[in-house]
Amino acid sequence: MTSPVNDVGALLVVGDVRTMDPARPRAGAVGIRGDRIVALGSVDEVRRELGRGRVVEHDAGGFVLPGFVDSHVHVLWAGRAQERVGLDDATSIAEIGHRLLAHDARHPGTGWIEAEAGFDPGDLAEGRLPTATDLDAAVPHRPVLLDRKGHDAIVNTAGLQAAGIDATTPDPPGGRIEHTRDGRPTGLLVEHPAADLARAAIGEPDDARRAGWIETGTRLLRGHGFTGVMDPAVGPGELAAYAAAARSGRLATRVVVMPLGDDHLDDAALQAAVRRSGVAGADPGRLRVGPTKLFLDGGGSLGTAWRSTPWPGTDGYTGNRTLSVEALRTHCRSAAAAGRGVGIHAVGDAAVDLVLDALEEVDRRTPVAGLGFHLIHAYLEPSARAMRRTASLGVALSAHPALWWNAGASVVDRLGEAVAARSNPLRSWIDAGVLVGGGSDGPGPPLSALHGMWQARTRRIRGSEHPVGPGEAITAEEALALFTTRAAAVAGLDGLGRLRVGGPADLAVTDVDPLGPAGPLPGGRVLATVTAGALHVP
Repeated sequence: MTSPVNDVGALLVVGDVRTMDPARPRAGAVGIRGDRIVALGSVDEVRRELGRGRVVEHDAGGFVLPGFVDSHVHVLWAGRAQERVGLDDATSIAEIGHRLLAHDARHPGTGWIEAEAGFDPGDLAEGRLPTATDLDAAVPHRPVLLDRKGHDAIVNTAGLQAAGIDATTPDPPGGRIEHTRDGRPTGLLVEHPAADLARAAIGEPDDARRAGWIETGTRLLRGHGFTGVMDPAVGPGELAAYAAAARSGRLATRVVVMPLGDDHLDDAALQAAVRRSGVAGADPGRLRVGPTKLFLDGGGSLGTAWRSTPWPGTDGYTGNRTLSVEALRTHCRSAAAAGRGVGIHAVGDAAVDLVLDALEEVDRRTPVAGLGFHLIHAYLEPSARAMRRTASLGVALSAHPALWWNAGASVVDRLGEAVAARSNPLRSWIDAGVLVGGGSDGPGPPLSALHGMWQARTRRIRGSEHPVGPGEAITAEEALALFTTRAAAVAGLDGLGRLRVGGPADLAVTDVDPLGPAGPLPGGRVLATVTAGALHVP
């Protein structure tokens, strides 16, 4: 149920209010007119302030918080995932085959089957990833693509053929086509440039379908109490769909989109695409254009993050560098000169160091502080020196506890628990003076802000009964700020993340206290969300 306050006059939300405003940290009620907060105080005080007239009271008996903010969640992908075969929780290659076969029976045809495949080799009974041959055993007659966390892809033989990939196909710059010892493609396409060979064969969905995914994604996030989110990696073709969704009132949350650049799309071309899309003026209250997004390396759980030392069990492989150094520098220089920022996906310590080298070079000509520049992830053994450099530049960090909960076990398997204990070091980043905003990097990792707060406080990872690196845990207050004030600052969503008279009427009501014991948080529920004055009760 969603009720705009404009239709009911005024809204009184009652509960244990945590404002995140040091000037008035607690209250008993929030009064709302239109899309703004007009009163904070006791229930009687707010009632008097609202005065006579029609007032709707909402009292779910919960904790009233600023609407949550996610500084890094793939909104469109989250909506798209609802249409795909779900394989994230698969426990064997045989189970993967059964699910694909069942989908093919329900949706017969010759078109592509796409699946979300967030599993790691250690999650499967066979201890390895499926190959094209494995997928052929289930679905040989039509192409299949398993999307591995938005980075890699696994395709069957029909998919390889549709993409024009064979033993003679060269690796694209920044990507890799895995081969058997006798030179045949195994079906694994490593990182975006290689996976894009198959994605291009699928073809582009139209704007209407994409707008539907966006609407679904924002509704999912609103159900978790989010009122503001930043969607990274929005391609030029997806920007117009965002504009269409905004113009038609289909955004259930406020969204900041990060246009995706790469080696082949420089800043000038990317900004031209932004202008053509109409995204900037579609609905400024709901949709904004944020920093450029760049992918520099791979992932820790994928074994492709760019490290300063080789990955164990390889012939000196230190990880994948998806973007050229010159493209990184050029995008950052151009954005800074125009007063804009860039968010750079950099997981491994070598990738983080290269980003900081580039930003220090840019900063000598154009100061980067305050423009929206931020590191994305930066979780795999970043050095103390890198943290000091980040703070000195005024560069922020978008960090993702839910992703670390999901990926940590794979990092333990690949690099050992000692390395995992030093990874995703939120305590150290905050102590270094870096602005750290929270996110999920969903879909795949849990979308819930409450789950993210729990992980940041407990340092628990999937499959482990004990904390990994407890010295990097943060406090309850810091964890709540991670998904309110700090995430809003990283996303550039001014005014969000705290409750103040005159501020945006964005609230989340939960049945658990985020400042209480951590244990109940993962099972906590969002009882209501208010976005720009519109009350939504799941």
